[in-house]
Amino acid sequence: MRSISAVILLALALGTAALYEDWHFGNMFAIGPATNNAQITKATYSLIPPAVPCGAIQKKPTDAPWLSIWIGISASMSDQAADLFQPLLNWSPDQKSQACPATVKEWCVASSTYHLFTVDSNKITQQISINGKQVSSQSDDQSINATYLYSSNECYLGTCGTLAGYSWDQLTIHLSKADPNFGHTLNLRKASSSGLTTSDQGKTWFAQSIKIDEDYFYSDGSRKECSA
Repeated sequence: MRSISAVILLALALGTAALYEDWHFGNMFAIGPATNNAQITKATYSLIPPAVPCGAIQKKPTDAPWLSIWIGISASMSDQAADLFQPLLNWSPDQKSQACPATVKEWCVASSTYHLFTVDSNKITQQISINGKQVSSQSDDQSINATYLYSSNECYLGTCGTLAGYSWDQLTIHLSKADPNFGHTLNLRKASSSGLTTSDQGKTWFAQSIKIDEDYFYSDGSRKECSA
């Protein structure tokens, strides 16, 4: 999303809570890097979105909180200059303020790239489909050699409320060359998975599911459940 400090990204990599100004990063997973300098050439996955958050608070008419769910690829989790390519779901109690045409009971979905600069090279392409129909696509210059794939729940402006648990399913990662140890790089923060498996000696890796626990985004640190 917006500018993310190296401190935040390093904290995510270590599985610790991260809070920087108005940005709050929650439950997540991270995978990478390969032990033999292999690169991630392709990653696919599916998601059944959770219900939109409950309990969000908008303190000012001009400052609407918003929450994102995403998986991204990057060359680093500690270097702010490393581009981050991240298809995502967005939600806000004021969807119009985020240029989202959905109702407050729906998510918006889009391709997204955070970068400080780009270069003329091959392309990194993001594609998002719903029920087999492509709804968003974006191609950017390949300004990185992707070595990390990681996710997060992300809240802007403190009180995004309670987010139900959900799972990233059928995650498949293709590497430029085989790395039999790549599966050991999976790190989880308030998430669970049976792990990564390979059927071709480490060039392609598969996770049936990575489940993300229920998450809470309140400025006072409270944990509130949604009513039925």
